[in-house]
Amino acid sequence: MRLRVFVVRFFWSRLRCAGKIRGVFVGCRLPIKQNSVVFFSGCMERTPDSSTESIRLYAYLAISALLSLATWVLLLLPNFLEERHWSSQGIGWAIGVYYLVNLLFQILAGRLADRYGNVPTALAGTAVAFLGGFCYLAALSVPAMILLARILHAAGAGMIFAGALMQLVKSVPLHLRGRMMGYYGLPGFVMMGVGPMLSEWFVYRWGFKVIFVSIPVICAAIAVILTRLPGPLAPQGRSPQPFSESLRASLPGLRSVLALSVFFGFSFSSWNSFLAPAVRGIGPGAVSAFGLGYALGAVLTRLGISHRLDSGPRRLWGILSLVAYGLSLGLIPDAAFNWQLAGLGLVCGMVHGIYYPSLSSIAAERFHPLHAGQAMSLYISASALGMFVGPPIWGAFADRAGYPFMFVLAAAVLSVSALSFVFFQRRFSEGRRASESPRLRPSSEESI
Repeated sequence: MRLRVFVVRFFWSRLRCAGKIRGVFVGCRLPIKQNSVVFFSGCMERTPDSSTESIRLYAYLAISALLSLATWVLLLLPNFLEERHWSSQGIGWAIGVYYLVNLLFQILAGRLADRYGNVPTALAGTAVAFLGGFCYLAALSVPAMILLARILHAAGAGMIFAGALMQLVKSVPLHLRGRMMGYYGLPGFVMMGVGPMLSEWFVYRWGFKVIFVSIPVICAAIAVILTRLPGPLAPQGRSPQPFSESLRASLPGLRSVLALSVFFGFSFSSWNSFLAPAVRGIGPGAVSAFGLGYALGAVLTRLGISHRLDSGPRRLWGILSLVAYGLSLGLIPDAAFNWQLAGLGLVCGMVHGIYYPSLSSIAAERFHPLHAGQAMSLYISASALGMFVGPPIWGAFADRAGYPFMFVLAAAVLSVSALSFVFFQRRFSEGRRASESPRLRPSSEESI
């Protein structure tokens, strides 16, 4: 209990650092030269509408936190389905369908937001997710309703994300987007620690009914925040580019980045889907111990060392840290105590806090200048594709070989993906330097 109180207090103190983020958000209205000064100094530039922008920023962060809470509070959902005699592969489909629908609706909702406005799209998303919350409740009597609940929940979350939260990232200059994406994930990491803790408390005290009730309550809270935003996020008044055209223009430069994102989501889904049943034998608090460690590690590195690894060649070192993530992933079934799970979660969280800003910075440099918005949406959605494909595959391995083999295999996939990405990026950089060097040196005939 003392550990949880300490972690909660730590997260609160870290979130007070949001003034630094506010400097980026308010600074984006200033000339580009002043943006970097505002960002790195974290100073509060007093523009006439700075208070309005500050309120809007905190509203975005609150929505991000609530969206993440609605995901992580359901971390014990596999236990609910396992008690109703679902196979691991069936549980994987119930978990994975969320990420497929979420990916599709992020793309669809982005186009709806361009046409009808961001806030109306997000509000429509809260209504859809609200209905999904009641389908969760219906699953208490009819377990098959869980699939419809996951579909509606995912569709609503995708519409909220594209309708309100993408605006925050788009308002930041291109050269700061990688770091801003890192800051933007902070509320989600905090909820990664709080959500499992609340989930275990609710389940062991009142059962799954309270968890399912929390989904429509969270959606209602998001709707209230959206209606209180200082100003509407109106359509930009221009017709969006066809998605096929944006895909053709963006894919060549982002191919390797998207592949690594897919494989990360694929491996991430192994513990996101099956941590609860895999550590069930440890007893109460096992899932929340891992979640608290993960959140603490991510916040520590996101506000610390990740700043030194999100630019230049050092970004490859940040991505190489995924090998440590894989090693920790493979050790999850061997944990026998809560403190061991907390330690493994701490390592995974620290790596996540380093890896994501590093890869986001590389991706932002490769966004097509005419399709930057669609390219960013494609990049953010790539991991969701892996998280859809992963759960049923990991579930099939768990049914046949058990959880230890499944986690070791997930660790191997992630480690090999990270090593391959770094290897080919280094070869690409060396080849580009070699091709440019003859242009820089005068030829022998020219020297004569």
